[in-house]
Order: sequence, then C-alpha cells, then structure tokens
Amino acid sequence: MYEMMFKLKEDTVLQKIEVLLADDNREFTNLLAEYISEQEDMEVTGIAYNGEEVLQLLEQTRNVPDVLILDIIMPHLDGLGVLERLRNLNLSPQPKVIMLTAFGQENITQRAVQLG
Repeated sequence: MYEMMFKLKEDTVLQKIEVLLADDNREFTNLLAEYISEQEDMEVTGIAYNGEEVLQLLEQTRNVPDVLILDIIMPHLDGLGVLERLRNLNLSPQPKVIMLTAFGQENITQRAVQLG
C-alpha cells in the first residue's frame, strides 16, 4: 500500500501557474518576471508593454494564462481598456487579473473592480 501511494506521488506532475505580465515599466517587468521564474510553481508565459500587446498575445496564442498581472496606466490602451476588451475575447477560462498601479484615484480603482 505504501509503495502504491509513493508511486502516485512520483507520477504527480506539478502544474505551473501561467502568468502574463503587462506593464510599460520594463525594469519593473523584468524584475517581476525574474522573481516569478524563480518560483517552482509559476512560469511567465508572456510579457506585454502596453495594452494592445496584451490583447495581441491573447488573440495570437489562444493560450489563456491563469493570471494576468496588469498595470492600469499604459500607453496605447490602458489596463481598464484591456479589461473591457478582454470580455469580448470570449476566453475560457477567463484569467484571474491582478491590477497594479501607482495611481491612487478612487474612481479608477472602482472602475477596475466593476470590470472584474
């Protein structure tokens, strides 16, 4: 019985949490990517430096990350715009979104919560 349990544990493959990073601050993004890559249970599957790149990565690869770490203030399309358009992509499952910002306006935070 013990041997069978041990065999099951050996055969169990740890599924890594796939993370897509989106932030226009390249230094921060590189540091965050390095940190995540050092975690045994996580991997960075993509990096985008603006909102349009986020949507392009999601549309081109059709590989839905488990987690999207998304800056609110980015060029071309901000994080709120990404959230709005993310719904229209009909991804299944939808990624969990972690919003980042150094911007402290309450109304923007509320809008991010409304968008999911």
